[in-house]
Amino acid sequence: MKTTCNKKFRFSFYLLVALLSLSSCGNTKKLRYFQDMPQVKSGAEFNLTKFEEVKIQSDDVLNIRVNTVDLEASEAINNGNNVTPGIARNISTSGYNQMITGYMVANDGTIDIPVLGRIEVAGLTLTEARNKVAAKAEEFYKGATVSMRFANFRMSVIGEVTRPGTFIIPNQRTSVLDAVAVAGDLTVYGKRNNVMLIRRDETGKAVAVTMDLTSKEIFNSPYFYLRQNDVLYVEPTRTRLINADTGSARYISVFISLVSLGIAIFR
Repeated sequence: MKTTCNKKFRFSFYLLVALLSLSSCGNTKKLRYFQDMPQVKSGAEFNLTKFEEVKIQSDDVLNIRVNTVDLEASEAINNGNNVTPGIARNISTSGYNQMITGYMVANDGTIDIPVLGRIEVAGLTLTEARNKVAAKAEEFYKGATVSMRFANFRMSVIGEVTRPGTFIIPNQRTSVLDAVAVAGDLTVYGKRNNVMLIRRDETGKAVAVTMDLTSKEIFNSPYFYLRQNDVLYVEPTRTRLINADTGSARYISVFISLVSLGIAIFR
C-alpha cells in the first residue's frame, strides 16, 4: 500500500515538473528579442535603416533659441517660446506631467517669431528650418546663431506594455525600440512578433504595419524610426486572452484532471 502511494506521489510530482518545464521553455523563446541575430564574440554586423529627418507639420511646437550680440533682442526672441498663446500646456505621460513650450506652427505652415516676423517652416526638416530662421536672423543681427528642436514629438504606446500611455520625446531620432523602452518594455503576455505601428501619412490616411521584434530585420524596417503622433499597439498573446476570460482556475482544473488521471492509472 505504501509503495502504491509513493508511486502516485512521484507521478504527480514528475507530471508537475514536466508541465512547468515545457511552459518555461516555450515562454523563454517567445520572450527573446532578435532571435536570429548572429551570436559572435567579435560583434554581429547587420543592416540598419537610414534615418530620415522628420518633416515639420502644422500644430507642431518648435523650441527655438536665437543667440545674438544684442542680449535684449535675444531675450525677446527666446522668451517668445513661453508667451506664445496656446503653447504652454500639460501632457499626461503615464504618471507625470510635462510642460510644452515653443512656437506652434500655424495652419498656414508658419511660425511668428518676435523681431524676425512670420516664417514658413511646414514641410521642412529641422535642419532646413533652422537654416531658414538663421538666415532671417542674420538680416537683423550679424553672426546670429539658431538652435531648434521639436517640443512636442509625441508618440503613444498601448496594449501589453508595462506603462501604456502618451509620451513626449525631445529627440526626433526615436526608434520603435526607444518607444518600447519608454513604456517599460512588453509584458510577458505581449506578442513580440506582432507589434503594430499606426501612422497617418502625408495625405491624411492611416497606415498600419506590423513588425517582428524577435527578428533582426526590425533594424532594416522603413518604420524603425518613429514620426510625430505614431501609435504602437502590442497585441496580447492567447494565454493573456484566456486568463482574462476564465482566470487561472482553468489551468488549475486541467492540472488536477491530469493528476487524477495518473492516480487512477496507478490504482
